[in-house]
Amino acid sequence: MAANKRKFRDLVTPRMGFHYFADTDHYTVKDLSTWLPVLKQINASWLVLLADASRAIPEQFITGLVAGGIKPILHILLPLPNSPAAGEMKALFKAYARWGVQHIILYERPNMMHNWSTAGWVQQDLVERFVDRFLPLASTITQSGMMPIFPPLEPGGNYWDLSFLKQALQSIERRGYGELVQQMGLASYAYTYNHELDYGSGGPLKWPKTLPYGKSPDSEDQRGFRNFEWLQSAALAACGKELPVFMLGAGIKEPGYSYSPEIHAGICLNILDQLRSATEDTAIPDYVQCCNFYLLSAAPGSMQFDHAWFKTEDDYLPIVDLLLPEVDYNPVAGKGVEKEDADSNINFNHSHPIDHYLLLPLYDWGVAEYHLEVTRPFIQKYHPTIGFSIQEAALAKKVTIIGGEQTFPDDALSALRANGCIVDRVTGDGISIATQLAER
Repeated sequence: MAANKRKFRDLVTPRMGFHYFADTDHYTVKDLSTWLPVLKQINASWLVLLADASRAIPEQFITGLVAGGIKPILHILLPLPNSPAAGEMKALFKAYARWGVQHIILYERPNMMHNWSTAGWVQQDLVERFVDRFLPLASTITQSGMMPIFPPLEPGGNYWDLSFLKQALQSIERRGYGELVQQMGLASYAYTYNHELDYGSGGPLKWPKTLPYGKSPDSEDQRGFRNFEWLQSAALAACGKELPVFMLGAGIKEPGYSYSPEIHAGICLNILDQLRSATEDTAIPDYVQCCNFYLLSAAPGSMQFDHAWFKTEDDYLPIVDLLLPEVDYNPVAGKGVEKEDADSNINFNHSHPIDHYLLLPLYDWGVAEYHLEVTRPFIQKYHPTIGFSIQEAALAKKVTIIGGEQTFPDDALSALRANGCIVDRVTGDGISIATQLAER
């Protein structure tokens, strides 16, 4: 990856991270030299790495990430019920701790039948038998100076995820390991399942009618981006304490089901806004340590390739240009200019020959299709002048702006207001924008 070809815009959220390749084949020194500059340029702070129980990720790869300011989260996919004993993993854990690893996720969706042997799944006391295996390994991780993270559960799942988590935490405390619970984290899958990002917001306190395995038409549940709220509620009920949460799989519907590149860009921007915000109702709370987008890259032909942000040296998802363009296109000047120059060269006047202007983002790769799609009903209703220029927008009495602060900075909006324009900003993903416009 020729990372120096593109100048990325700074991001202001230390909670942004990525999943690395969905395999264990990209841990060479060459891989590190390829991807560490990219991670640093996009200001990523976290990276989820798949790890084997039988062999360590190379020391140079781990220490290189840590030295570069990236916090690795190791996800060790262990078999059930025949996972390794704690004694077999002790040396591996100590090595990882010595190299700078601080967080390890053990297992993967233990509430799903296919992650157990057939005989292991059908036996009684599934949760207790899982704790039998998780507890010694988690204890060894804490003894090595790292944080064990309870595995991500399938939202809903064959065994209801909220019940599984609550019973597991209660079991750990009942066995006299309450101190271990205080040192643990929780992993939460951030898949949207094609819902809006605020689906299920408020957790069970807001949606008390939610029942396991059922779907009430007047209730929402944990099967969405806000899954972390529901898991935290279960943790509070079980142990009376908020636990750190590590979000996984952000930006997709679920494994194997992607959004269109344009819709994906809008969703990821909305997630980043929520990570940065400290005051909005939809802001992601501080107990969420990080949100990891799925995924940085993948091998061509793999099941994960459609999800990859960076596919080849010259092929990447539009979110890369949306978030981190080198230049913005100035439709007035008719050429690319640096972002700072484009903003500072705007010359306003106080004449308003245009009644209503709909200001849409224009990127160096073109117009986002989802912006045109979700604004169509609004355009048919109000017949605004449509354009991409703040210069032209300054000529309107009212300006409706589609896009967040990264696309149209607040100082540009302040300048429009100072020019006498009535300014209305609409942000969010495609569904959210359409909903907000319908309410206008």
